[in-house]
Amino acid sequence: MRDHHLEERTVFTCFGYGSLVNAATLIPDVVAVPGKLRGWRRAWRHSGASSYGGRCTLTVVPDAGCEIWGAIVALPHEERPALDRREAQYDVVAPSEEAVTWLAGRPEGWPDPHLYVGHEEYGRPGDADNPIMLSYLDVVLSGFHAVYGEAGIAHFLETTADWHVPILDDRAAPRYPRALSLDERQHARVDEAIAAAGATKISL
Repeated sequence: MRDHHLEERTVFTCFGYGSLVNAATLIPDVVAVPGKLRGWRRAWRHSGASSYGGRCTLTVVPDAGCEIWGAIVALPHEERPALDRREAQYDVVAPSEEAVTWLAGRPEGWPDPHLYVGHEEYGRPGDADNPIMLSYLDVVLSGFHAVYGEAGIAHFLETTADWHVPILDDRAAPRYPRALSLDERQHARVDEAIAAAGATKISL
């Protein structure tokens, strides 16, 4: 996680529960701290067509008995439009203050985080025409491992619904626009997680 200092500027905060947990996907002015969010569960949902075909990405759905780990991300307000474009298939909601736990303490001046929740029109799980991109899952799980270690990956698998959605193996030609170059050990860790979740890979 980066330094908490944002040059005394006002900031916008949100709770990241997927790719935003991976600091390598954030621009330099964005910083993040580990946190937890109660009352929500991650789920794999159809999220519309893109320039690289149909897709399935993470969203969150209400679940009173669940708590998810993630990262509370802060950015200067002038950078928010870029984040909104990145999360264009999501609505912005405000979880209750009591739902959020700041694991390393709340940095001075950081407001309550917002939450990006998938549009209702994308409320169904993905499918073979709208699969999970392996290049996306690589980014998400490597981010959780960097912040929370092996326990983070186990927690992610346990608190994410709809692992029946197929995973498109696009590592050789990544379709995810923020794909990262991972080493064999990192790829193996993700493959082990896929097996543990009982998920199925499909080919391009």
